[in-house]
Amino acid sequence: MINMKVAVIAGTPVDTQMGIEFLKSKGIKAVGYPVSTCPKDQSIIQILSPFELEKIINNIINNIKYENISTIMVYCNSISAAVDMDKLSKENDIKIITPFHVYKEIASNYNTIGVMAANNQSAAGIERVIQKVNPDCNVIGMGILSLVVAIEKGNSAGEIVEKFSLRNVMEFYKVIKVDALILGCTHFPYLYDELKKYTSFPIINPAEFMYKMLFIKK
Repeated sequence: MINMKVAVIAGTPVDTQMGIEFLKSKGIKAVGYPVSTCPKDQSIIQILSPFELEKIINNIINNIKYENISTIMVYCNSISAAVDMDKLSKENDIKIITPFHVYKEIASNYNTIGVMAANNQSAAGIERVIQKVNPDCNVIGMGILSLVVAIEKGNSAGEIVEKFSLRNVMEFYKVIKVDALILGCTHFPYLYDELKKYTSFPIINPAEFMYKMLFIKK
């Protein structure tokens, strides 16, 4: 067990638990702080009430600091798109790692990147982060909240791929010759093994990159 305790902020109890389990698999203790009760509520507050969302996140950070936890992993792309987590990190003097930090790091490695996100705000946020670093990168994104709902219901990865014609989505990205596909929602690694059956280009799960960033000094 690594001598580190990390707070996991995510959209719903399900992806919060996914973040906890991911860190647990790496030998890291984690405590979860979900923002919303379900994907629909999560998406609504992120798109329609970003200022209210920032207040909620600030309150969560205060609770985290009270528990003497000094590192936060935001296990949610759409929250990272809706709230300036770098600003909150500075204001609260606490280390916060998000998937967007990963996209900044890898942006220069690709010319064309596909993005599957939970909603279009999240997809747009990912595109913005990548193109700030690499303006020539072509980002082709889509928001598919219904995938998140299906995952939270416990549908199998195979059923979800079939129901939402994700083989066709992979074929589309193949035809337009993306260099890589970002799983721009922390629910979507649930589908990773199934999606890999239908494509040869890299599929990027930002969680592994965020894990490595935990050990970089603030």
